Amino acid sequence: MRLKNKVAIVTGSTKGIGRAVATGYAGEGAAVVVCGRSEDLAKSLAEELTKKGQKAVAMRLDVTSVDSINQVVNQVVKQYGRIDILVNNAGISPIWKKAEDTGKEAWDQIIATNLTGAFLCAQAVGKVMIKQKSGKIINMTSVGGEVALPRLVAYCASKAGIISLTQVLAAEWAQHSILVNAIGPSYVETEFTAGLRGNERIYDDLKNKNLLKRFAQPDEIVGTAVFLASDESNYITGQTIFVDGGWLCV
Repeated sequence: MRLKNKVAIVTGSTKGIGRAVATGYAGEGAAVVVCGRSEDLAKSLAEELTKKGQKAVAMRLDVTSVDSINQVVNQVVKQYGRIDILVNNAGISPIWKKAEDTGKEAWDQIIATNLTGAFLCAQAVGKVMIKQKSGKIINMTSVGGEVALPRLVAYCASKAGIISLTQVLAAEWAQHSILVNAIGPSYVETEFTAGLRGNERIYDDLKNKNLLKRFAQPDEIVGTAVFLASDESNYITGQTIFVDGGWLCV
């Protein structure tokens, strides 16, 4: 119960890594705010967790909308009185194209969700954490923020931006006892990567990029997310922990 009595918002937590993190946090005693664009999916997970005697509520959240973000933050503060943890997990990668074929609309959409959305959520929650003089913010980046992933120029740019965002927020908010870190997974077996895994040649090539020769499972990201949210990481800030199967060692 490393997160007992903590209040955690996990964006994009209706599926994939976000769902696994929200479930892991609830199991560690946190009151989890399950967020996503689909209110039905959010409610489904929240109900699943509460049936197990855990604490969870569902809220619809569009991270590209300041109004939507403020509504969720205000509702959480009204209900719980505080926000201890924010996980900026919401992200998209809808295209697999060469840079010269990537349109502005697709670029804007990816940057708006993956990078601007993370900043806007951190900004809104950060104001609450500054007042309470404590908090943990965990941003989900990727190995693509550190190395080049061909045909994913907008995605990689957004994830590189997340690493820089993490460092700047950590530097600015340390004086308020707010710790900001990031997690950088490599490819994970989720709906997010289903298209890539459907192509045997691409799938085999990507698996061989890391030392373990496989994609991660969503649950394998949870331990790092719990650690960074818990008191065990109270002297860590501004860091990116890559959970990548050794990709960056190769």
